[in-house]
Amino acid sequence: MKAISVSEFTSDPSTLLPSDVPRPSPSSDQYLIRITHCSPQHADILHAQGKHQNNNAKRGWCFPPFILGYDFAGIVQSLPAENTGTLEEGDRVFGAAIGAFAEYICVKHGAIRKIPDRLSNELACAMSGQAVSYAAVVHVAKVRAGEVVMVSGASGGLGSVCCMVAKALGAKVIALAGDAEKAEHMRREMQVDHVVVMEGDWMKEVMNFTKGNGVDVVLDNTGMVNDAIRCLAYFGRVVILGFAARQGVMEDVKMNKLLLKSATVVGYRFGESGRRYYDELQQIWAGYLHMLESERLRPMLYGKYDGLGDIGRALDDLAKRKVYGKIVVEVATVDEKAKL
Repeated sequence: MKAISVSEFTSDPSTLLPSDVPRPSPSSDQYLIRITHCSPQHADILHAQGKHQNNNAKRGWCFPPFILGYDFAGIVQSLPAENTGTLEEGDRVFGAAIGAFAEYICVKHGAIRKIPDRLSNELACAMSGQAVSYAAVVHVAKVRAGEVVMVSGASGGLGSVCCMVAKALGAKVIALAGDAEKAEHMRREMQVDHVVVMEGDWMKEVMNFTKGNGVDVVLDNTGMVNDAIRCLAYFGRVVILGFAARQGVMEDVKMNKLLLKSATVVGYRFGESGRRYYDELQQIWAGYLHMLESERLRPMLYGKYDGLGDIGRALDDLAKRKVYGKIVVEVATVDEKAKL
């Protein structure tokens, strides 16, 4: 099969091209999935460069050679020998597992879910990794109606869904943009209350919008904890979802600032939390899928990318901060009955 195989870490993931690798054979507890769509993200860049926490020489597990990619949608080709799930051959599914930039992948039941009838494979793939956004807003930050929520990386996949979920709960949302072009797009396409370009004294603009009170919640998708604390109201909360803008270099947090504002800073690792707290994970997915099916959430899709040969271009667009919303790469065509 064709796949984006990383034989050694690379400083420039845009140069990655598909190559021929053996098609995987499922073990007795795995499904074989034919991938129809995949969705590159910033974490894929870090994995390719060897800068992700999963690549850590002492504590990591993802080392070359490996197939890159995480979020995908596809068709069930074969079932586990002892199939205890409800999936059948031919079912459309979406999920997340290392190895998604390929024509086939083998995964256990916990890595995939059946695509709701009203969703296309493309949209399901775009939203596959965004349950973390729903969980961060609803279960971790516990956002309430009337609160003011600030979202960094608001034009990206995780950030845009954070904005949508917070608005669905009745919060006021300040969306942070990296440049004027993205900000203008967000003002047109996203139903947020205020868009702030992170240039000059942008924090003053945030404080002016909140009449000097600061924001109740910051959902940090980029790595800006110190700035988040400066924008917080007293007893404010910061939820850290990622460090996409820091290129692997972490900031030093000024701990005295936490005390002065009685602030709470929480890191949220969705995958590990789901493995440890299965019942809560099911609640998260039920709530998230309900919002999707009721069209309270709808992804913003960026550009057009066809085939695994476009993965390098997609990763380059992500690295250059061109992307707003989610990139979805069509790996193979599929007949669908979906209405969205």
